[in-house]
Amino acid sequence: MPIYEYLCPQCNGRFQRLVSGYRDPADLACPRCGTRDVRRAISRVAQLRSEDARTEALADPSMLSGFDEQDPQSIARWAKKLGRELGDDAGDDWNQMVDEMLEQELGTPDADRDADDRAGKRDSDARPDDLGWA
Repeated sequence: MPIYEYLCPQCNGRFQRLVSGYRDPADLACPRCGTRDVRRAISRVAQLRSEDARTEALADPSMLSGFDEQDPQSIARWAKKLGRELGDDAGDDWNQMVDEMLEQELGTPDADRDADDRAGKRDSDARPDDLGWA
């Protein structure tokens, strides 16, 4: 029996159902909002690869296509692509870590404040060389 994924245009929900046979059930409704106007989605496919195949994929020159070492957003895109290739080895919080590093690099006020809070620094504690003035 296949498992199908469905999309709900009403609440933008995504859910799965185990379906007997290959026909969509007539009584299918979105578990979030209850609407019956749901559409079957194209599911992702998982591909198991050996360690050698994963290493080979990382060495592929196309892995660096569009990479600009001077652009933090380009580096973040590359790091997320690397995380996808590494799979479970990268950890569940890989993308979150990359996003936080990007925010810090771009210098968003919240990211700067959060980074200083984690480091135990305040503006009054900062020395000129910490701020890049020296």
